[in-house]
Amino acid sequence: MRNSKYILIIALFSSCYLKSQTVDQNLTVEREYKPTIQDAGKITSIPEIIELNIENKPAKYTDFNLPLSVGQNIYNLSPAELEREKRRISNGAFIRLGAGNYMNTVADFALPIINKPKTKLDLKLNHTGTFDSEKTRSYTSTALMFDQYLKSLDIYAGMGLSHEYFKFYGKSYDKNGLVINIDTLAQNFGASMYEEKNFVRVNRTANKMSLNEISNIPDNDVFWRYNAYVGIRSLPNELKNKYLGEFEYKTFDSRIGLTENIFHTKFDFNKLLEKNRVGIHVNLQNMIYKSDVANAVINAWDSYAVFDINPYYSIERTNFDVRLGIKSSFSFMHGRPFNPSPDIHAEWKIAPKVISIYGGIGGAYNVNTLDLMFTENRFLFSDLRVKDTYTPVSAYFGFKLKPIYNLLLDAYVNYQYIDNQYFFINKDFASVTAPNDSIIYTNRFNAIYSRASLVKVGARVNYNIRNRLNVELKGAYNGWKVFDTELAWNKPKYEADLSADLRLNRNLVLTTNVFFESERFAKFGNVNERMSPKIDVNLGASYSYLDWLTFYAKANNLLNKKYQNFYGYEVQGLNVLVGASVSF
Repeated sequence: MRNSKYILIIALFSSCYLKSQTVDQNLTVEREYKPTIQDAGKITSIPEIIELNIENKPAKYTDFNLPLSVGQNIYNLSPAELEREKRRISNGAFIRLGAGNYMNTVADFALPIINKPKTKLDLKLNHTGTFDSEKTRSYTSTALMFDQYLKSLDIYAGMGLSHEYFKFYGKSYDKNGLVINIDTLAQNFGASMYEEKNFVRVNRTANKMSLNEISNIPDNDVFWRYNAYVGIRSLPNELKNKYLGEFEYKTFDSRIGLTENIFHTKFDFNKLLEKNRVGIHVNLQNMIYKSDVANAVINAWDSYAVFDINPYYSIERTNFDVRLGIKSSFSFMHGRPFNPSPDIHAEWKIAPKVISIYGGIGGAYNVNTLDLMFTENRFLFSDLRVKDTYTPVSAYFGFKLKPIYNLLLDAYVNYQYIDNQYFFINKDFASVTAPNDSIIYTNRFNAIYSRASLVKVGARVNYNIRNRLNVELKGAYNGWKVFDTELAWNKPKYEADLSADLRLNRNLVLTTNVFFESERFAKFGNVNERMSPKIDVNLGASYSYLDWLTFYAKANNLLNKKYQNFYGYEVQGLNVLVGASVSF
């Protein structure tokens, strides 16, 4: 704990030192010069280095994509991170409202409080929800973002707050995968004692609970998330010295679980060295945990820190780029103390307008914070603290091809070796008196771990006709090999995503999205339960009636497939959303 405090002080001092640097160059920039929004497709594990260099389209406020389920994909961006893509609002402010069956609702509001060339202050509000009696879930967030542009740097700051309420509506099962009702069992065998299985101890031992206590665990939860950040960064016109220094504070608070406080400091600097660049990336995360439940013994470290340092040397030429570096991650109080990995990447533009090949060897140490894990799966057991994941080797090779002007192809192969790969399984309890005969699997989730390797082979095709028709198809094969468990639980072997939008005229736009994930498996004792493939077809349309008024409609899950993102939790069937957006 003492060492982590010293590291935090050093990193903060380094961040403050950056503020004294000035460079005499002039540039007028748009606020969205550094977007962080991710593609809306379902396949997100392609290495960053191989992403096609395609200019992002402007945000479409007239075409809202209501997520398909009350599962993990109900929103595209992490609620813990402030949205920093800084959308431009043509006429000042913007509001969008929509509603549909299953009592689905959506509301968005954006207001540029200050909108001067060098000073920006934006307010954003967002709400999505489903209020049917069973799958109730509501997510509401607000964010305030500030930028002050100087000659060659941006001083930025912001804060955000979000509230999420949801129900645990999934089913519970016995050791054979058959549906059971714990409340009914408790009425007859309420005093029977059960103990947690597959429990990874941190600060407490496995709980022993009666069926009455298990059945009385709250059937809903509330998450509060808050973050605030401040930093400085060089503008894109700065070629000699590029830098970023940022400090962020984040809180994740579960009403029936743990509270996580994170102090996150980032520092990036690289400079021109003759024709090449030399740089360093430093990252420090300090995590502190507690519980809101009185006298609770929590299953998490009181505090720990992870410090990353990544020096590198890069060669950038017209026809090729090479990056040579090494990453070192140091974890204090938790996990492996030293986690090195290579940072070697290259791309050769054989014919810059037609074909290029790329490859590299990287790796990473990923801090699996509560914020990230409960975003991935909100139905986790209340005080589950997922172990951090270490990938010492991630090697990849691929090519990008543009055979004709408006057609782009990207294909790759990627191999990863992973330590402490986590897999979600239904939280299980075994009878104290008959541990092998009486086992129940609840509608919460636990994590089990394994050393694993993953071979991913994928491709992407993008076709565009004068911005009137845009079609993109992505697909991947996932070859999992696990060493400490039987299967890669809840991981698909094949996945694909097709999206397209067609502008019929200046007022009418049609969209479609189809995604597929092959069968997956859930674990119930010695039973491997097969989960149905995910197949989802979605259509949308938006019509600009006036310059300031647009109507839109979405029809999701047209095949009415009741697949499950996590075992026991079915998604919504066919759902329709209609609404309108107004700019003013």
